[in-house]
Amino acid sequence: MLTVLASVFDKTGLVELLKALSEVEQVKVIATGSTCGYLREHGFDGVKVEDMTGFPEILDGRVKTLHPRVFAGVLARASEADRATLKEHNISEIDVVVVNLYPFAEKMKLGLKLSELIEFIDIGGPSLLRAGSKNYDRVAVLSSPSQYQAFAEAVKAGKADKAYRLQLAAAVFAQTKEYDGLIEQVLSAAARGEEAESAHFPAAVSLSLKQVSTLRYGENPHQAAAWYQPPRLAEGLEADSFPPFEQLAGKELSANNIVDCYALVRILRDIRKATSSAAEAACIIKHNNPCGVAIGKTTEEAFDRAYGTDPLSAFGGIYGFSGNVDGALAAKIVQGFVEIVAAPSFSEEALKTFASKKNMRVLKLKAGLLGEANTASAEANPIRIKDMGDFGLILEKDVEKPVSVAEFETACGDGKLAVSLKDDLAFAWNVVKHLTSNAIVVVKDGNAVGFGIGQTSRVASVKLALAQGGALCQGAIMASDAFFPNVDSIEEAAAHGIKVIIQPGGSIKDKDVIAKAQELGVTMLLTGQRCFRH
Repeated sequence: MLTVLASVFDKTGLVELLKALSEVEQVKVIATGSTCGYLREHGFDGVKVEDMTGFPEILDGRVKTLHPRVFAGVLARASEADRATLKEHNISEIDVVVVNLYPFAEKMKLGLKLSELIEFIDIGGPSLLRAGSKNYDRVAVLSSPSQYQAFAEAVKAGKADKAYRLQLAAAVFAQTKEYDGLIEQVLSAAARGEEAESAHFPAAVSLSLKQVSTLRYGENPHQAAAWYQPPRLAEGLEADSFPPFEQLAGKELSANNIVDCYALVRILRDIRKATSSAAEAACIIKHNNPCGVAIGKTTEEAFDRAYGTDPLSAFGGIYGFSGNVDGALAAKIVQGFVEIVAAPSFSEEALKTFASKKNMRVLKLKAGLLGEANTASAEANPIRIKDMGDFGLILEKDVEKPVSVAEFETACGDGKLAVSLKDDLAFAWNVVKHLTSNAIVVVKDGNAVGFGIGQTSRVASVKLALAQGGALCQGAIMASDAFFPNVDSIEEAAAHGIKVIIQPGGSIKDKDVIAKAQELGVTMLLTGQRCFRH
């Protein structure tokens, strides 16, 4: 006989699990009140925990399983001495612990008061999970409905052995570590007199990371690498939202591929948010920076414009789109060497075309990843972690909302341009903030025609962007990720025909810079928000 202890908040799949186990051997179920009631409603009989212990559930359910008869059944080893003790006290061995925890993380998002939120701190659940995991030599512990099917199949195949139970036990301690970390974050914030949702950083951080896969290599071939799911510090992460794409074709991803895809999605997401709902966007990433970004009436038009900016750099790039990739666009893409094509959807004809490039990865981005046009970003304001080795780690979070075009200040020139060029201004600002500093982008008619990236002086980046833009700089917009420390960049821009400059402002030379723009007939807009990216 298989004795199962069940105490679950999420009852999904529980009946199906028990029925599957019953096909292998006789099952006895011991369950807490609500779980037992649910099983009986669905035709599966069970013994209430309180009937087994002879002690009722009390304190509005705060005390249900915290009893020696329960924990002895879970913790007893498969030894003669332990089994004799159980027999002496008429206690059943428990072979399988099925427990999932109160949804503390989900309740955190609701903005509950601390007095309400603490009722979702599970006590008995983690204790049972840890007890069963400690005794993995004999007990199997299921802490999530996602494990039920695999466990039932393992039992049927006779493979729910000690090694399998050890994997389940390890998963429990990872889960309870993360669960406890969230509770600590809330209580520490309360102790500091802050509301949990307004506390930017916990006093202590314990990261529990779940590995998705090992990778071909890291940034360079001699470096090993693995890919992990984001920790709960990434607020708003749903269980089914990771990985953020489905790989439809191509060889295994490398670490660089994933980093570049993240850069691609961030740019496409911001452009979708900031520009017209009728526009489609295309972006080509090379070494974590864009070498072509554009919008168009169709995905193909956006691609043609983005690719035309720098076809040489596009070689071996990561191609991304906000809309469907059809056969005609696919035929253009495969004419060159492309590492990855990423989009929300692909036509059957496009997939057939891509099949001719066996190594090229084709990634279908998950629904909602890019957000919708003119809506808030799909990225839920995550905490970013910078690892500096011997210098420790820095946690960073955006605490100010992104600045919109309507908030730009006209420092000099024609203020009406902010209205007439609204989409291009938004496009420029939402591209430049994703470039490596010092960063400059030149934009004309929804197309990034010139990039200045990663130089040690701002004027050097300006010269690069203007040189790439060439004749297209006439009447164009130039955006800078940080202030101009001198007037030389303004003189270069005006000499190439730049009409509008967007910059954060904040330099001690602001008056000189603005005066020079006024003198040269250039409209200058200040965002008031710097967007350096190192």
